Amino acid sequence: MNTTLKPIEEELKKVFDSLGSERWVKVSFILSKLNLSFIEIEQRESAYSVESMLKLYVYKKVKGIARYPLLIKELENDYELLGLSSIPTKQNLNHFLKTKVNKPTLEILDLISEKVLTIATQRGIILDIGLVKKDIKDFKDNKREQRKVAKDSTRVIKKLIYPQIQIEIGKNSRFTTNDLLDVFVHIAQTHDFANNGCASFKDLYETADVPDGDTLLYHIKKFKSRNELKKAFDKITDIMFSFAKKNYSLLNRRKLDIAYDIHKIPYYGNKSDEYVKGSKPERGTSYFYQFLTCDIVTAGKRFTLDIIPVHPFDSVEELLQESLKKVKTKIRINRAFLDRGFSNSKCIKVLRNENVDYLMPITKSPTIKQWYDKSEECKARLIEGFKVGDELTNLYLVDDSQGIKRCFVTNLNVPVLLSHHMFKIYGKRWGIETGYRLKAQDYRIRTTSKNYTLRLFYFLFSAMLYNLWVLTNILVGVNLYGEVPIKPIITAKRFSIILYKIKEDYIESGG
Repeated sequence: MNTTLKPIEEELKKVFDSLGSERWVKVSFILSKLNLSFIEIEQRESAYSVESMLKLYVYKKVKGIARYPLLIKELENDYELLGLSSIPTKQNLNHFLKTKVNKPTLEILDLISEKVLTIATQRGIILDIGLVKKDIKDFKDNKREQRKVAKDSTRVIKKLIYPQIQIEIGKNSRFTTNDLLDVFVHIAQTHDFANNGCASFKDLYETADVPDGDTLLYHIKKFKSRNELKKAFDKITDIMFSFAKKNYSLLNRRKLDIAYDIHKIPYYGNKSDEYVKGSKPERGTSYFYQFLTCDIVTAGKRFTLDIIPVHPFDSVEELLQESLKKVKTKIRINRAFLDRGFSNSKCIKVLRNENVDYLMPITKSPTIKQWYDKSEECKARLIEGFKVGDELTNLYLVDDSQGIKRCFVTNLNVPVLLSHHMFKIYGKRWGIETGYRLKAQDYRIRTTSKNYTLRLFYFLFSAMLYNLWVLTNILVGVNLYGEVPIKPIITAKRFSIILYKIKEDYIESGG
């Protein structure tokens, strides 16, 4: 080993030691703790110090960035940690390297870059590395590489989330929390009931010690309250978002579109549970469990942000306000898309008070029907200051592609001549329908139980699996191509199989 590097290697080890149990860290943070003053280069008058430019070179090497526009993008939140007062131009860096840095010094900097990566790998630390974009065709042809990246990314997610789910299990129990969760993943992926799902899991893994359905349900029913379950889901969502923001600069750079909906789960039988709510007949019943849900509808980042169980005595506008306040702590909202169930004065007031841009269709009231009659010859019409109860909004009457007039209310100012674009804008809301379909088809646990705590756990668990699948695809896309994939790289079914087959290297908790 180069003797010049011994001090810097010891310094790097101390930096990684100081992280404690932290498992995800920025490259810029590591470099901010290093002292590169031992590299002797004459300091002349310049806007940038020698040490900051040396760290910039190491930063570029560690993160594997070849193109300078990408480097500038990565430096937006990092340059100050490197000691830079601003982001240097490409010419600044090239001039520094050409005139100040000789070949032996470059070799030392390259070795420092390798040491950062080596020690991070040895310590199990994940760095915010954006790898150079690979050729997609080569990747598709390389099934072995695809499997490896998918498995590694899924392992990271499992280590991140499983320890956060606390199921009360006795010390002498045969099963751990992770054992139960693995079985639940299998049951969700196969859309099965608990008893049959446990049996089929045992058929797949004959040597595994698998709980029966009664044992599985017994432990889930131990949750003391519905609020306890809801807090657990919120905690997991927060951890996932913190991970994505800190390590992959996701969800914190730009505003994102969201969609709200009331998701209904049919209830068959006598109305006995306090959370069963009546509604217009649908799928053979007039009673439903209902949940207010909020999802990101930007392609590639379609996370479920919030889920609130709806009690028959709850007011939707109060739940909407509660959710918006929570969502605004996670992301910057661009626009909110809502269905016509929210097009009332109380919900519009909440959106106005929260300074959220919104777009939603509205039910045809007698007043709106009068405007329809007045607008028969118009392809598009804007009625500014339209009153919905006590609230003022903009009402747009717009012909769709088949010439059928539709109506929207919004606080967006869209020129009438461009108002037909609202169909395309509102079409983003169907991203929430994609999420519902995946949660229902790919992560659905079936039950006939009337125990609401169990049903709530099932719904939240399916949403959690969906979010984990979205995050895993982001990890795979970033680590292979250097960007968030627009379409999923690994399917929901394949992710589930990998998730419950990974048995090693994650922390056991809960028993």
